[in-house]
Amino acid sequence: MNDANADLVQHALTDDVLILTPLVDQMRETDVCYAIRDSMAHYVQTVAHRRVVIDMQMVNFVSSTGILAFLNLRRSVPNPDERIVFCNLSEDLLGMFRICKMISEDPDNPTPFRSVNSLEMAISAR
Repeated sequence: MNDANADLVQHALTDDVLILTPLVDQMRETDVCYAIRDSMAHYVQTVAHRRVVIDMQMVNFVSSTGILAFLNLRRSVPNPDERIVFCNLSEDLLGMFRICKMISEDPDNPTPFRSVNSLEMAISAR
């Protein structure tokens, strides 16, 4: 991972939960989206954790390339049954992620990601 990628994602570890926070307002441009993906994948692969949380507090827009970056990141998670948890999604992003079938509130309709309202909920989620 190069230093430029490190400036795009903040990471923290709380109760063995790896928290990844994209530090951009928009995930629009291909190079930015893939740099964020690469940085997140680096942390997922090198930091011991029991769950991955992506805190979207700063992000207001995600392009189709950003969606693909998150789906590609999913492949980096060592446990294939683990679902990455998003938190702090804006209403617009929440709607878009539902339409794209990335998240669902229906327990009978599993999706690759989960979503909760807050970071605290994401850390304590089962």
